[in-house]
Amino acid sequence: MRQILLPILLITLLIVAVAVLVAVATAQGSKEITRWAATATIWMIIPLMAMMVVLLVSSWGVVYLLTRLLQRAPHYTGIAQQYALRFNEQIVLWTDRIIQPILKFQAWVKLFSREE
Repeated sequence: MRQILLPILLITLLIVAVAVLVAVATAQGSKEITRWAATATIWMIIPLMAMMVVLLVSSWGVVYLLTRLLQRAPHYTGIAQQYALRFNEQIVLWTDRIIQPILKFQAWVKLFSREE
């Protein structure tokens, strides 16, 4: 319990302390508040700009790789379709071979049963 509750309580106290400090600084009406607000805004925007650059580069990479894939895909999709059709034929063939004796047995059973 101590390993779970202690960090949660400490972080909660830290957040409350920061909120109280912000409230006290705002209530005093100092001219430094606008400067601190501008500085905080800048410090929040800089990481967002970096993340947007990473997002832009990764989006470009995905588009580039998909373009390369689509240039190669028609040849390989035809081959994959041929294998899928062969696999489907084998499944149908073996399913028919397995089910056929069962269907014949059921037909003989119905032939000799008195149920109509």
